[in-house]
Amino acid sequence: MRSRVAAFLVALLAAGGLFVVRPAAEPARGDASNAGTTVSVTEGEFAGLEVTVSQTTGLGNQAVEITWTGATPTPRDRLLGTDYLQIMQCWGDPNDPADPDGLKLRETCQFGTRLLAPVTGANGAVSVDAASRGRKFQGEGYPVTDPADAALGEATIVPFRPAGGTATADGSPQHPFPTYREPAPPHRELEMTDVQVLATHFTPASTNEVPFALSTGAGAGRVVFEMQNASLAPHLSCGAPYTDENNQTQPAPKCSLVIVPRGHTNPYDGTAATTVHGSPFRPALWKNRIVVPLLFDPVAGACSLTKAERRTTGTELMAEAITSWQPALCAGDGPVYGYAAVSDFEVGRQVVSSSSGAPGLGFTADPVVTLASEPAVVHAPVALSGPVIALNIDANLKDPNEVVLPPEINAQRGLALSDLKLTPRLVAKLLTFSYKYDVAIGAGDPYPPLASNPHSLRFDREFLDLNPMFESWSSIESHTLNGLMVTVGSSVAAREVWRWIAADPAAKAWLSGTPDESGMVVNPVYKGLSLTTLDTYPKLDPSCARGDVPEYDQVLNCTFSYRPYLGGLGETALQTLRADPKASSNQMTTNTEGNSSFDPNLPRFDTIARQSPGYRFALSITDSASAARYGLYTAKLCKAGRGTDGKFTATDCRAPTADAMTAALAAAVPSQVTGVSTIDPAKAWTTAGAYPLTTITYAVADTSEPADARRDYAALLRYSAGTGQQPGPADGQLPEGYAPLTAALREQTMSAADKLQNWVAPTTPPQTDSVSQSPTTPPASVPASGLAPSPGLSAPTTRPTVAPVAQSTLGSPLGMIRFLLVVALVMGLLGGVAGPIMQRLATRTRRANRQ
Repeated sequence: MRSRVAAFLVALLAAGGLFVVRPAAEPARGDASNAGTTVSVTEGEFAGLEVTVSQTTGLGNQAVEITWTGATPTPRDRLLGTDYLQIMQCWGDPNDPADPDGLKLRETCQFGTRLLAPVTGANGAVSVDAASRGRKFQGEGYPVTDPADAALGEATIVPFRPAGGTATADGSPQHPFPTYREPAPPHRELEMTDVQVLATHFTPASTNEVPFALSTGAGAGRVVFEMQNASLAPHLSCGAPYTDENNQTQPAPKCSLVIVPRGHTNPYDGTAATTVHGSPFRPALWKNRIVVPLLFDPVAGACSLTKAERRTTGTELMAEAITSWQPALCAGDGPVYGYAAVSDFEVGRQVVSSSSGAPGLGFTADPVVTLASEPAVVHAPVALSGPVIALNIDANLKDPNEVVLPPEINAQRGLALSDLKLTPRLVAKLLTFSYKYDVAIGAGDPYPPLASNPHSLRFDREFLDLNPMFESWSSIESHTLNGLMVTVGSSVAAREVWRWIAADPAAKAWLSGTPDESGMVVNPVYKGLSLTTLDTYPKLDPSCARGDVPEYDQVLNCTFSYRPYLGGLGETALQTLRADPKASSNQMTTNTEGNSSFDPNLPRFDTIARQSPGYRFALSITDSASAARYGLYTAKLCKAGRGTDGKFTATDCRAPTADAMTAALAAAVPSQVTGVSTIDPAKAWTTAGAYPLTTITYAVADTSEPADARRDYAALLRYSAGTGQQPGPADGQLPEGYAPLTAALREQTMSAADKLQNWVAPTTPPQTDSVSQSPTTPPASVPASGLAPSPGLSAPTTRPTVAPVAQSTLGSPLGMIRFLLVVALVMGLLGGVAGPIMQRLATRTRRANRQ
């Protein structure tokens, strides 16, 4: 995404095509463009401000990059009160002649959940009501309500008006906020807050609003904004028809991105101000808005819902690519391809299954070995990507009124960090819950095995040496990482992460029980974990926190809620963008103060609030394509050395660039399937410039499919090796986060397509894609995993494996986790195999709906 933005700006400036508008009474506006839109402000307080939105058409549930230059730097020596931007997504026509001032448009904007302002200092005053929809403010130089806002009468907020629905209450006598009865004594009748009223449609956890976007000392800035179509935000209905108040179906509404700049002058008298107060919906502030039209892809998808489809299944590493290719493949009455994500290790079971509705082609990074009694399969490389560690971290630095920081450090206060270095041992520490803050224990309840370990990642000496910015981090202990977000279930992605860790001598020794240089030890429940056979992220720590109120000590907060799994790689990336791990804190809410009786329905551990811009500290293991989709920076994977001063140094760092993933192909080794190679993380770690977690994804096709099905699946393979390898953001191209296949790999896929389409069953066992006769077991550097049987699919009792089934030397704890994961997988398979119609609806809209 960043490269596309840069290229677009260069081309646009060279062509003299910068879009210039005047922002006085007329708001600044841009034009929808697939390449992006740049808006320039030429008059008034914000003259010189230029805002670029990286993509404004072909949108779905994704992130876009918003960058700007020419702003006044956000002060870093006082509380946030001036000079920042506010960004929101709205529906409705911004050019409606009946709404020249945009006062009706603001009612359609997803904004106002009162997210916290980042702390930029201790002096001064923070902007009051800046993150709200409030209409009334009493302060010197401000009218209680804006004179231009008389139409709303006595309303206390600007109501939210959903697409096709009724506006929320506005707090006026005519439309008062609803009341509710306390569920616990003394059972008072309370009035809802404005945030509670909005919760019918959006909440602090679901909104995409950015109320505080800060500018650097150079007057520039960057925000990654989460676009939401109708599947995530039905109240905005972007990309989908809606039903109006007359029960009539209306086409998908116009949608737009609205940016409200806030300066350092009183919006009513123009005098210099140390703090600018009020909601951005106040007309005096709203008039400065910048409006950028957005065009969303139809949520219903581009392919026919009535045409028979060719089902595919497989690893989520392929999700972004296949959903980009689907619309191009079905264009011009072409075949329709469904797609459902399952574990790599289930692909073989499903593709060779004789069950009705089983997919004829699957995607996996784990080569499929078939039995003699099963259909032969054809392998074809289709994608090059891999797992990454994504980050969303803002520079939450020490109070500038207490500590004088170097100017170059202080200038980054509140801004997103783009550079983070991690070693295999640091990742191992996160995955094994070896920091005290990652263990679910109550306050004052020490956990002796970790007593000498650092509180969290940012206090680890190894981490601080590699990332010196964190030496200047906030002194507040809780301003840290709420665990490393990971996916549930078995996958090649997880297996490759563990194999990379196992290839590092320092990480391997630490996991075996050797303390690091600062005395940090592995959480004992993970000591001696068998890394080469591990393909999940096991949460083995049995610790639980209890409430600090004796009558509620039956309520526990354990690892699965304190550091929960997420459902998939896409969700993991999205929650990283939101800086929301969906976790519970150790703070309990009882709702029964003064009542000592135990009610199991009332006490609960609070959900950890979504972190606001300026406070965000989120890390996850996702994949390179999902990280790119949500505009996330990715960590550099580094080898650590020691300098003469004893500090850790990053001697060799690798980022998941296209060049680094291509370089990793030099570390490919033969698998047990003839003609199919896998990348060995250990070998890649020793290959110059290679990203060690690079993964080759193969399409695996069933040769027993009917001739017309084999023809269609062959067409998919040819497309994947041709146009599908052209990088770009448009439908049919290769999305960012993938490296194009080399010519040799594309040629291999073309040959596989011909072989599949023209398949003739051999009279003797096939020699291509068969199990290699020598060696009879995989090379030591090629691990793999077995394929667990799945309900609803016919499967043999035994199957050759390309790699061992993942186990742990710890035995039963991991076994229980596997049982739980199998239950989850069974439910998914029942839906995927027994419900092809539901699967079809889901996959047709996946590009727009993926969460």
